[in-house]
Amino acid sequence: MNIQSLIKTYLFCASILILSACVNSSIKGMPNWIDQPQKNQAVGTCGSHALGRHMQKECAMTRARLELAARQGVTIQSMSVMTEYANNFSSNTQLDQQTIQEINSKVKARLVESYRDREQDILWVLMEEL
Repeated sequence: MNIQSLIKTYLFCASILILSACVNSSIKGMPNWIDQPQKNQAVGTCGSHALGRHMQKECAMTRARLELAARQGVTIQSMSVMTEYANNFSSNTQLDQQTIQEINSKVKARLVESYRDREQDILWVLMEEL
């Protein structure tokens, strides 16, 4: 498998996770801000992260900032590739992440609120533009 097909596979799986989280949102009594943030706010989400809860929170916050930046015309590209190798005796997982930003203005934001679905290990954050 080449790197492009791995990226496509990863993005497809991430999309499925996000869509399945959206389907279940009304059932579990999640906060209204997840589906209806205010105009100066953005929601970011991240599922289980290979590097732990702190990186899961950073991932979700980055996604919310990406949304706020996109509204201002700031270009930010982010790509993560996870590769797993396994045989009968051992396994190895490697995560590579790259973020490229082209910024002509500053995006200032603060974390307003967060919500964790413990059952599915998905974190949502609400960021507000300052």
